[in-house]
Amino acid sequence: MKLKYVGIIFSILLSFVPILFSFYGYVPPSVAGMFSIFLIAAGLWIFEIIPGHATSILIIFSEIILFSNPGKWEFLKEYSGPGKPTTPSVFLASLADSAVILFLGSFALAKACVKVGVDRWLANRVLPYFGTSPKYVLLGLMCITATISLWMSNTATASLMIALVFPLLMVLDKDEKFRKAVLIGIPFAANLGGIGTPIGSPPNVIAFANLKNQGYGEYISFGTWMLVAVPLLIILLFAAWFWLLRTFPASEGLSLSLRYETISEEGAEKRLRFVLFGFLATVFLWLTESFHGIPAGVVALIPLLLFTAFGILETNDLRSLEWDVLILVAGGIALGTGIEKSGAGIWFGELIGNQAGPGESLWVLGIFFSVGLFLSTFLSNTATANLLVPLALPVANLLLPGNESYTIQLVLGSALGASLAMSLPVSTPPNAVAYAVGGFEIKDMAGVGVKIGILGLVLVLFGFLIFK
Repeated sequence: MKLKYVGIIFSILLSFVPILFSFYGYVPPSVAGMFSIFLIAAGLWIFEIIPGHATSILIIFSEIILFSNPGKWEFLKEYSGPGKPTTPSVFLASLADSAVILFLGSFALAKACVKVGVDRWLANRVLPYFGTSPKYVLLGLMCITATISLWMSNTATASLMIALVFPLLMVLDKDEKFRKAVLIGIPFAANLGGIGTPIGSPPNVIAFANLKNQGYGEYISFGTWMLVAVPLLIILLFAAWFWLLRTFPASEGLSLSLRYETISEEGAEKRLRFVLFGFLATVFLWLTESFHGIPAGVVALIPLLLFTAFGILETNDLRSLEWDVLILVAGGIALGTGIEKSGAGIWFGELIGNQAGPGESLWVLGIFFSVGLFLSTFLSNTATANLLVPLALPVANLLLPGNESYTIQLVLGSALGASLAMSLPVSTPPNAVAYAVGGFEIKDMAGVGVKIGILGLVLVLFGFLIFK
């Protein structure tokens, strides 16, 4: 409780610093106002003084008051930013941004898949191909987890898969080292699977939305995201599998076999096929956006329409969707909008650009990734992405003007840094879910998690050198 009070005081004092700089003429008033909002949001997210989604609502409300000035108050006129005051609808639009709808559609898709037992169906058809050897069973479990995590919440995926392997955990002796490999491998695979698609995790959605809103839609689509992220995911997944086996090897002669009962209710098979059809049709349209031109956010309405109209998802299912996460993501989009409309983006970009220069663009990419990795180790990855992604855009534009490739790389690097922090139980919800089961220590998770983060940094920088 004392830490919370310290956090409140620290956040308020920190938010007054830009205003003080503005008073002495070092920073334009609109820029100072935006950075005050940014810093108070950072403090609230870091110290978790109020729920994360409440902080997002505060961001939107503050931007409307400061930059739209709906009451036409004289003392706020200087904060309106370049040009005329921005209309409130510009900031409110973040709540219905196409990326938020895209995430909503993915939640509906995931909820329907779990309800009809797609997870069990997939496990029964994939796991037999990996045999009974522990190392290949682990690989199979991690591959299934990563595949599911491409399309649904990392947290839900980890919870689902740990529930599926619970019978296996009960059979394995408590002194069996391989038990730790299974318990840590599943959340790691869920975390890594989340980087593979724009809907895989909130940081991805925040990066995707900010790039689209800043005019990079023609350079980044659902399919192009996967072309970049899936190879990275595959390399990191196999590296994690290798390190887990080296750290927690199975006992000699251990043999494993997993088989799951499918849902046997009347009409279950028809519902399963219907959901699979809706899932495959949605994914196909997402991947072929460049051919048919229908935005991914609009396509995401298809599973919502199909599954609610045909009774797969009922009213209680819709109520249980993660609306708080959608609002949290909207806060990150609103921060990006505010940084653009207030002129704070140009100011910050010039500040960094003058210090670094175009020749140091690789180092800037490394710094953004590393900061994201460090902050997200202790802080929500969504909050971390909310803070870094809106700042990455103007920095990239000032360092290498007109270089769309670098802008996308810096934004993706910031989001990936936030997503690849998985060395502690508090780093990601999947880690926390696995740690709650028990059976391993924090150092067991940290030993492999740190290696994954460092390898991710090396691969991202290597990718920059190849595709710059």
